[in-house]
Amino acid sequence: MKKAKIAFLVCAFLVASANAQWFNTRIKGNQKMSTETRQVGIYESIGVGGSFDVKLISGKEGKLIVKAEENLLPYLITEVEGNTLQIKWKNGFNISHRLRVLIEVPVEHISKLALAGSGDIFTDHLTLTETALKISLAGSGAIKIAVKAEDLSAAISGSGTIDINGVTDKFEASLAGSGDVDAYDLVAKDANFKISGSGGIKANVSEMLNVSIAGSGDVYYKGNPKQDIKISGSGSVQPKA
Repeated sequence: MKKAKIAFLVCAFLVASANAQWFNTRIKGNQKMSTETRQVGIYESIGVGGSFDVKLISGKEGKLIVKAEENLLPYLITEVEGNTLQIKWKNGFNISHRLRVLIEVPVEHISKLALAGSGDIFTDHLTLTETALKISLAGSGAIKIAVKAEDLSAAISGSGTIDINGVTDKFEASLAGSGDVDAYDLVAKDANFKISGSGGIKANVSEMLNVSIAGSGDVYYKGNPKQDIKISGSGSVQPKA
């Protein structure tokens, strides 16, 4: 009976593996670039999953410009779920693009940017002017934006980088892993930073700086703020040299 159960489990595993390989069809880019204009619904946040370059431009939400290898365009999903614009590859396919995939996304107001993977999100001659903005990055990607916000938060899980310039009243950042936040060009009144791991934060703070570090992370700051510092490990908080 025991041998029969083991044999059944082995067969089930082999069938599942075969199905996974069957359904995850590999698609390679044909190196022929093409451009599509896509109309989507209204969105208040943007979620990107994959190695895409997403350029945020000024304009009314809803009309996207997508540039990619022509045979990959049918597998590139750009759709609004709830109030979030999702940009990702179609499930069940292993996509290998040889040329850059660029999506131009117009924004008037946005409340959240989320990137998972090795892609990039960046602004081009645009400052995101918001009451509150949340930025999250999971993986090795990069986000580079200009911001004017009352409340701004940034979170990294992994080895990615977030580069921010602009102005904010309150700036919160949390790092888990080896990622980095470069915000020397973001003028913040108050800042609250939490680092778990070896990541680093560069900031420009004028009034109050709160830092909690567990691990070997570092905070470098410009300005002359009051400070409340808690460190567990070999991390440090230092003024910019």
